[in-house]
Amino acid sequence: MNDSDGNGDEKYELKKVNIQQPNGKSDPRRNKPRQARSKNTRRKRILSTKQGKKRRLVGKQGGLKVVASQVPQKHGMYLSDLFTTLIDSKWRWITLVYTTMYCGSWMGFGFFWWLITYFRGGNVCVDNVDSFTSAFLFSLETQTTIGYGGRQITSNCPEAVVLLNVQSLIGFIIGAFMLGLIFAKLSRPRNRAETILFSRNAVVAVRDGKMCLMFRVGDVRKSQILEAVVRVHLFRKRTTREGLELPFYQQKLPVGIDWSCDESLLEDSTIFLILPLTIVHVIDENSPLYEMRPKDVLNCDFEIVVVLEGTIEATSMLVQAKTSYIADEILWGHEFVSTTDENRWRSRRHTVDFSVFDDNPKKTRQFQP
Repeated sequence: MNDSDGNGDEKYELKKVNIQQPNGKSDPRRNKPRQARSKNTRRKRILSTKQGKKRRLVGKQGGLKVVASQVPQKHGMYLSDLFTTLIDSKWRWITLVYTTMYCGSWMGFGFFWWLITYFRGGNVCVDNVDSFTSAFLFSLETQTTIGYGGRQITSNCPEAVVLLNVQSLIGFIIGAFMLGLIFAKLSRPRNRAETILFSRNAVVAVRDGKMCLMFRVGDVRKSQILEAVVRVHLFRKRTTREGLELPFYQQKLPVGIDWSCDESLLEDSTIFLILPLTIVHVIDENSPLYEMRPKDVLNCDFEIVVVLEGTIEATSMLVQAKTSYIADEILWGHEFVSTTDENRWRSRRHTVDFSVFDDNPKKTRQFQP
């Protein structure tokens, strides 16, 4: 198309230009309506998020994401250690076992008391037991030592005396078993681990000229965790020289408190957990994270598992708290906010502000990985 101004001495020619992509092909999406492109883009974003979600070995709350399958004689192994199996089971199964054992024993011995009354006659071995219902009530009163006084055993039947002793002994065994099971279930140290907090994200920043991987740990209870030890393990893929691919290659990362992670403290990772502490891993030449850049971390498939072990001061039981960090949860150039300072002094005690426990704003100065 030609166009000219009033003088007619200049001509402009407009041509249709196709924008070429780096692969040499035109973008076919430019021919689609704008609304259709936005829907497709949103759909692709959602699908990529679901497909890109990385799998864990340990959950953020410490749960293990590992299940044993196709184990020969698995049920027999669990039944051989029935007490531990019941402790690890959920409360609904504990309630079912509790109800079944007591009601089953009352019903079973009630049937035996009814048989004795049926063959020996009423009011010969047991007074006021002439039906299965009355025999069940007598069994219940005997095992629970209620003793309302309406039904009682006589000395005319030796088999009734033997049955009374057997039921009393079995009742004591059931009571001791259930009492120990419920007490062990309630006093498990796993519940104590719920009050040990780990920061939601790990950060990478410079501390005293050293590149450091850091995360935070704290305890909200007043009672302490004695001899607390922190261990950090890195799980990643590795290929051996023979070409064998190891999907979960495990490496131990030496850690320390703040930046004091020198060689003399690598074997001693004991912490005094009365305030939230920052656990530091120095990324030096010996660290498997040394050659990773921020862009490389997002594309790498690895998981950093943190384990804290210690003794509960109140019960002297060993407790273990766990969490993990994947690549998406590591922030570069960020730093944790202090949870306490000298101005937070109330009632002659230091006050810890756990509302900023997970806060890690980015540094204002330029961060250079």
